[in-house]
Amino acid sequence: WQLVDPAKQTSSLSCSAPQNLQVHMRYLGCSYGYLIFSNLEQCLLVDVYSGATVRPPKLKFTDNRNVYYGALVAPINLSNSCLLFCSRSSMFQWQVGSDFWSEHPLGVQYIVQIVSFKGEIFAIDSLERLHRIQLEPQLSMQEVAVVWDADMFLGLWNAPWLVVCGDMLLLVYFSVSIDPFSRLSGTFNVFRLDFQVEPAKWVKVDDLGDNALFVSFDRRNPTFSCLGPEKWGGKRNCIYIANPSVDSNEPWSVVEVGQVAHDPKLRENSE
Repeated sequence: WQLVDPAKQTSSLSCSAPQNLQVHMRYLGCSYGYLIFSNLEQCLLVDVYSGATVRPPKLKFTDNRNVYYGALVAPINLSNSCLLFCSRSSMFQWQVGSDFWSEHPLGVQYIVQIVSFKGEIFAIDSLERLHRIQLEPQLSMQEVAVVWDADMFLGLWNAPWLVVCGDMLLLVYFSVSIDPFSRLSGTFNVFRLDFQVEPAKWVKVDDLGDNALFVSFDRRNPTFSCLGPEKWGGKRNCIYIANPSVDSNEPWSVVEVGQVAHDPKLRENSE
């Protein structure tokens, strides 16, 4: 893989995983600077900057062959860091440094994203329900009661992203609409979770201020925000969407929040 500094796109850092792997490894996600791979029992974390690896213990459960997503809940050098794997029926937990995994049945639709926010861990499932994950005394997950903003029901929604932006937990939707000439267009809308009311409520955000958000249609990839993107030539109040094709001349597409997106790559990826 290749890392590019957005402020100095002429310079890059290339890195690769160890070449002596005996099995094909499946990509499960990226968290806190580590690429996450797995193949049945074997797991591997690879530092994206140095290529250094961390090998968790073998994963020996009946449902581990169906693992599709993995995420660290904190930087790997912290004592509270653990690695979570998700399958359609279970969540697997490895406390970094321990020599075993634990399995916890899931009573929800499959999890599509996990984020850490203000010391808590949140997940969103395929039905767009928000959950709070607790690691102690044992891993558990509880649905968070949330009221939806009326604007969230407009248009044909694509699966949303959770994005941590400073002291806000955001939900980003890509809404697809069809005009009278049967042409597709899309709009990114952003909602902030208001914890000050009971139950919590998603509230529409019309302007991100001096922030930009980064998302990918491959939801195994992390989302993140950037404060002051003008410092490296970026744009405030915009959504940056990673381009999946290695043949693309640009690493991302850029759309302002609330503005109509006519980029055909976005419409193709949302289908």
